Amino acid sequence: MTKHTLLAAAVLSTFALTASAENLELSADLVVIGGGAAGMPAAVQAAEKGRTVIVLEKNGFVGGGANAAEGLFAVESSWQRGKSIGITREEAFQYLMNYSHFKADPELTRRYVWGSAGNLEWLHQFGMDFDPIQMTPHDAPTWHVVQKYKNSEHGAAYIQCLRDAALERGVRIMTNTPVTELIKEDGRVVGVKATKKNGDTVTVKSKATIIATGGFGNSKEKVRDWLGLDPEVFKASVPLNKTGDGIEMAWKAGADKTPMLLMLHAGIEGKGIEFPGALYCMAWQPFNMWVNAEGSRFVDETQAFSFPNGGNAIGAQRGSTAWAIWDNNSIEYVQRAGIDNGIGVIVPVLDKLPKLKDEIKAALDAGNSTFVSAESLDALAAKIGVPAESLRATVAEYNGFAKDGHDLDFGKSRKYLRTLEGSTFYAVKLFPFHYTSLGGIRIDPDFHVVTPDRKPIPGLYAAGVDVGPLYGDTYAVWTSGHSFGWSSWSGRHAALSAVADMAK
Repeated sequence: MTKHTLLAAAVLSTFALTASAENLELSADLVVIGGGAAGMPAAVQAAEKGRTVIVLEKNGFVGGGANAAEGLFAVESSWQRGKSIGITREEAFQYLMNYSHFKADPELTRRYVWGSAGNLEWLHQFGMDFDPIQMTPHDAPTWHVVQKYKNSEHGAAYIQCLRDAALERGVRIMTNTPVTELIKEDGRVVGVKATKKNGDTVTVKSKATIIATGGFGNSKEKVRDWLGLDPEVFKASVPLNKTGDGIEMAWKAGADKTPMLLMLHAGIEGKGIEFPGALYCMAWQPFNMWVNAEGSRFVDETQAFSFPNGGNAIGAQRGSTAWAIWDNNSIEYVQRAGIDNGIGVIVPVLDKLPKLKDEIKAALDAGNSTFVSAESLDALAAKIGVPAESLRATVAEYNGFAKDGHDLDFGKSRKYLRTLEGSTFYAVKLFPFHYTSLGGIRIDPDFHVVTPDRKPIPGLYAAGVDVGPLYGDTYAVWTSGHSFGWSSWSGRHAALSAVADMAK
């Protein structure tokens, strides 16, 4: 037996199993609510320190949204050094604080930025590797894309690697086990209660509890009630069952609330349209012209590179939607020269979208109201419901800007100013979709969940996107990978804080 196998057997023997299968009672030093980007490093870190750990995950698999993520933020990493990337921690910190208009917690931000490179080194010891790249021309090269691990890559590789490390160190992972409440005794959180999908109950008594449940973005009710947004327009990109359970439990336990927001991006939907298919990629191209319900431009369309800015601009229009317009010449350009804006590294820049024409035909044949084509601007205007005269004037002005190489309205780079003069025009409806929610639970610099008067709630910690404030009114995409990196770093350090407190 290896030392890890022996350790796993020893750790598992310490879990107290005292009741029937209908009412399972367990105990551990640490219980982690959520087995995602923050929960998994928390579990591994605590187990490394010799603590018994139970992870309770509501889904039937671990990872959640991290499985679809790609890279983590870091500055001054050895991987950046190897590519002569010179961005400093001071630059990143100043950018983040300025971008948030100093609404971000400065101490949390400082500790994260300064610790981001060390976090990647910690992950590297388990077999994880990284490649720092600049995601778009608008971003800094802080995005450390996770390389292949066994049969997975990117975020899925991150989760598989940490899952292996957790199991080797005796962490008990229970899926399909949603936590329903915190157990609080004499003002201290001493465990959790959960109910499995089959109705069985699970009670875990613990010395410390970490909330890492991944936000509330999949709850239409909370998007409406907590943010005041229309959930039928501001939709989640991926159905991950993130419904704010941990945030609600923390508030019920007395936690202070922080501002909350969504990580928006331009999204499209309709029959035959899939993420991240060719049509989805086409909607993200900076050479498109965007118009609102009045048939007017409203933004420099290269904000498609900075996806939260694009989502914000769309959400600010009447009806919180807009249209991206291109022509057949744009299709020929893409299939000759490749796309200018990828979707992360899943669909890279220069991809020629070989299935684009097939997807266009399928979506048009399906009779989508959200994706249409026409051979004249007047016909296109009728199909998308904007004034024809306004659309004609907008296109004429835009074509003039493209020919002159100067966008006098929004300053769009001449590189992406291309005339709309083809024989066929296409329009796809843009929505302010979102990847995740951000914020909700206030913590101190040591990851203790705190009350409105900033007093720690003993035994309770939180990490990942459940906590704040890390942003102002929008996500900071210039520091690419910020949310994924924050979740990883904060999960690990919440565990370190909990372990340190246990020793006091």
